[in-house]
Order: sequence, then structure tokens, then C-alpha cells
Amino acid sequence: MNESEMISLPCPTCQTAIYRPLSWFRRTYGTCPHCGTGLASGQFAELLDAVEREFDARIDELLGGQDQPGCSGGCCSRNRSPSSPREVGDEG
Repeated sequence: MNESEMISLPCPTCQTAIYRPLSWFRRTYGTCPHCGTGLASGQFAELLDAVEREFDARIDELLGGQDQPGCSGGCCSRNRSPSSPREVGDEG
């Protein structure tokens, strides 16, 4: 996940969504832009790990590393043979 990627996580104190780059949540110390409470990077560690796991899983899914539950390959054309030469670009 890119450090400049924008994400939204709740403030541990006021629960208001903080929408900032990933790198902002990794800073050693910060301040909630809504309530002004001091924040430490450790307060977001568990949520950041979960966000990164979900992001990585989504990338794997998009790249074909993981099938969707119940997917037999027909929805994404993975297990389908072209039905005509036109589908593979043969115009002749």
C-alpha cells in the first residue's frame, strides 16, 4: 500500500473519521484534527494492519490470485475458451 494513499480511520477519542494519507497515521505522534487529542502511531497499528491486509487481498483478487467464493471461473472468463476466432483477435 502506498504511503500517500488516502484512508479514513476513526479517532480513538472522539470517533470522528480522520481522512489523511497512510503516512499521517504512521507518524510517531499527531493530533486529531477534530478534537485536538494527542495521538500516537500505536493507537492505529491494529487498524492499519487490517487495512493493509484487505488492500493486499483485493489486489490479489484483481490480479487473479484468488477466486471469489462460489466462482467457477465463468464470471471472469478464466476457465472459458473463446467461442469464435474473433474473440481472440483473429479477423481472418
